[in-house]
Amino acid sequence: MSGPLRVGLVGVGQRGLQHVNAMVQMQKDEIVHITALADPYPENLTDDKIQRFVPDYSSSGIKMFDTADDLIESGLVDAIWFVIPPNQHNGEIERAANRGIAIFAEKPQSLFLDDIISQDRAITTSGVPSTVGFQMRHDRGYTDIAAYLSDKWVAAMTMIAEGAVEGHGVKHTHTEELGGPANRVWTANRAWSGTSIVEAGIHQTDIMRYWSNDDVEWVRAIYTDRPVELHETEGDNPIAYTVIYGMKKGGVANLIFTKPARSYYGGRFDCIIHTHGTIKLEDDFVDYTFDGAWPPHQTPEIEQVRKIVSPGPHHTAMGQESTRAIGEAFATSIIENKPEYRLNSFNSSINSLASVLAANISNDLGGERIVIDEFINDDKYARYRRNPQK
Repeated sequence: MSGPLRVGLVGVGQRGLQHVNAMVQMQKDEIVHITALADPYPENLTDDKIQRFVPDYSSSGIKMFDTADDLIESGLVDAIWFVIPPNQHNGEIERAANRGIAIFAEKPQSLFLDDIISQDRAITTSGVPSTVGFQMRHDRGYTDIAAYLSDKWVAAMTMIAEGAVEGHGVKHTHTEELGGPANRVWTANRAWSGTSIVEAGIHQTDIMRYWSNDDVEWVRAIYTDRPVELHETEGDNPIAYTVIYGMKKGGVANLIFTKPARSYYGGRFDCIIHTHGTIKLEDDFVDYTFDGAWPPHQTPEIEQVRKIVSPGPHHTAMGQESTRAIGEAFATSIIENKPEYRLNSFNSSINSLASVLAANISNDLGGERIVIDEFINDDKYARYRRNPQK
């Protein structure tokens, strides 16, 4: 098709505003034309509200809707960005796909696997282009790592994400009117977020799949629960998560995720072990590996084995740069009919979401090993897949 692509967005909250900002920049470059926005709360659609977060935004030429379905039926869009809290999806993706509209689905697409399968079935049947919002796959440094590892077997990966409850402050959805937290910080609430591993740790889960060009085969998890007396003020999501993924090619991945309150600290540790090297995310992203005749006559100095995989400086892989990159890749892939620009599809992303949902089940079952294919298909896990509201 010829550009620009007509795009709309459902859910103009914290993450939605970041996508609107990227869309505005893409519109300047004539890649997209923003034709529609939808949000159930009128104040989220005002110029004053949006311009506080997106200074270059103008509502000129944009139709506003208070429901996703009205936008879907408007005929104004070729593609929709769905940026909805995961427990608030109610068939919008299916209805858009059935109308032939391309789907950009922010993660997690639901907290229940049956919903995910329904969404995927509609997308697959209609044949519309799709992607899921795993923007880390579009970060320059992370794509350099994936390319470097493309001819290597990944034996182990460890990612530690040290965060804080205060780091997630979503307050655009009126959760207090919908049976949710009174302070509107739904990312700290298990019923709304599905736990921090599902709402946020899914990014680390997915990027480890991307780096290793692999899928998760099984998961084991143990969480450290937040004391009950702190739930009202800090949310009921756990304080810390320890998750182990067994990969289909035989490697193992370790994810440690923390969300204490009052620390206000953010830190990270990333390590990838392949057969003959150790990749570390330093100022440069580097691989420590010896390329000479082995074994060497004497132990090499550390600088002799230090190979730059991706030169710095590197910015956060979750920032505005990668938000723009994933949106542009999606839009351009449709305009130019180049599906390869999309580094995932809705279907290929199911393994990432199933893995974090299965981590919750493993923890609830005392650290039981959950095989992902069994979680998706076997009757013994049917009650965990089912949305109790349906």
